[in-house]
Amino acid sequence: MIMNTTQCPSCGHKGMIDKVLEETLTYGGKSMTLHDMHGRFCPECGEGIWDEESCRRYTEAQEGLVRAIKGDPAADIRRIRRKLKLTQAQLASSFGVGKVAFSRYERGETRPPAPLLKLLKLIDRHPDLLNEIEKM
Repeated sequence: MIMNTTQCPSCGHKGMIDKVLEETLTYGGKSMTLHDMHGRFCPECGEGIWDEESCRRYTEAQEGLVRAIKGDPAADIRRIRRKLKLTQAQLASSFGVGKVAFSRYERGETRPPAPLLKLLKLIDRHPDLLNEIEKM
């Protein structure tokens, strides 16, 4: 994040102004307000650049808000696998993927494909469907 810029990155106006603002994030019907957000703003077009700390806070808050709405896929996968009393290798075999895949999903290193998450959530509600999948 470049804070010493005096020219607006959007409209080119010279003379960005230091401001401390509140920023409200909204996602999926939930909102949160971040206080004391520092940045430089254009008096012409309103474009702004957060300082490094405010940018970090914004990013973390945004990710947290999305997780609050969508859930944490890594934790969901781990919980469902444990509920089914399966190892990562057994679950991977049932889905026809490499045994390392579920380990990466559960550690949050790799985001699982959306269809896989939907299928796991369906199996969470109807565990008997796992037998059907294994027969395929």
